[in-house]
This record gives sequence, C-alpha cells and structure tokens, in this order.
Amino acid sequence: MIEKISSGITGLDEILDGGFPKERTILIAGPAGSGKSTFGLSFLVHGVMHEDEPGIYVSFDESLDNVRNDALSFGWDLKALEDQNLLAMIDGFSERAGLKSPEKYTIELEVDELLHELIRLIDSIGAERVVIDSITALALGLEGERQRRKQILKLSAVMSALTCTTLMISEMREDKEISRFGIEEFMAQGVVVIKYKMAHSGSRSLQVRKMRGVKHSMREVPFIMSPEGLAVYPDEDIYGDV
Repeated sequence: MIEKISSGITGLDEILDGGFPKERTILIAGPAGSGKSTFGLSFLVHGVMHEDEPGIYVSFDESLDNVRNDALSFGWDLKALEDQNLLAMIDGFSERAGLKSPEKYTIELEVDELLHELIRLIDSIGAERVVIDSITALALGLEGERQRRKQILKLSAVMSALTCTTLMISEMREDKEISRFGIEEFMAQGVVVIKYKMAHSGSRSLQVRKMRGVKHSMREVPFIMSPEGLAVYPDEDIYGDV
C-alpha cells in the first residue's frame, strides 16, 4: 500500500484519497498568477507546522526576501522556521539576475549543483518535503532543447530516488499546454494543474491530471486562496458560488 502525506490544502487530500504519495515527484503546473508558488509554500509550511516534516524551498523565479514577504500575508513566518532549522531556503534567483546573493544557501543555474545542495540539506535538516520553483526558470537557463530535457529528466529521477516528497513547479504558457519543453508531465509521478480565469473575476480552479498508484478524482474544482489559507471544493462547480 502506498504511504501518503497531507498536501496541506483543505479539500485536496479528499480528492487524492488521503494525500500525495510519499517520496514521489509531483508537477504543479499553471499560468502566471495562478498561485503555484503559494501552493508550494503551503505544502512546506503544513509539513513543518503540523507533520513534523522539515522542508526545503528553492527559488529561481524571485528573490527570497519577496517570497518571505508574500508568505507573511498568509501568516507564514518563513524566517522563524529557517531560524529553527526546520526550513531551508535556497537562492537560485540572484545568479540568474546577475546579483550578489545575501542568502545562506545559494546556487547557480546548474542541475548538478542543485542536486548536490539538495542532497546535503536533506541530510542536514532531515527534510522530507522539497519545492523547486520553478523548473521552467531552471531549464531556460540551460542551452538547447535537448540539454533542457535531459537535465529535467535527471533532476526528476534523482529526486524520486530520495527520501522526500518533491513538488516541481512549472509555468504554463496557456491552460492546455502543460509541457513547455515537451517532457514535464511525463517525468513526474503526479500532475496537478491550476488554472486562472481573468474573465471570471480572477477565479482559480484545480485539477489532478495524474497521480500514479492513487485513486483520485479528475474533476476540475474551485481553488481558493485567502488569508485563512488555501482550499479546494471537491463538490462544487468551477466559477460557481463557493
């Protein structure tokens, strides 16, 4: 029987028949503004605060100061968790932006270096949850389509072999195009798609497209982000009243 861990998102564990499969690699895909990064942070914070599971967050898309400040709007004090050695934040943004990093942990846009640092920190703090935000930014820093696909596969294969559950965040160009590089949805054991509809006053929805070995609903359901937390509504229709 597959062991599972809580997603930390209200209502999502119900869709997943108990939670994410433990020690698997899950792709979280969606367009800009859909809430992918917040989803990943919620997963980490829930693990630290409620499951006694330390975590690691890797940011290639924005500075860690911005990530920490955004998290405060949900009541998540990431710096306090870092100070307790329950959460490690890795800066992959500064190198990409040509800036000097002020962070404790920093890496270049290089998969081997990322894996080396992740393996070291997983052992150091006993991390059981990892979020990589995003593999799109990481891949765009590599040269050539073939090299990008090869490195994404390598990253997924190594992370799937480790004793942690990994969320890899991926940027979608449009709602129906999950794989920007033609490989993302195939390299992960699970795929969760978040959609964002400006035409519906900025409404969001979520769909579990794939979760190997897990009985799950494939229904597209409302996804809500508020200061009280993140939630999906398994029995509600999208863009209806919640």
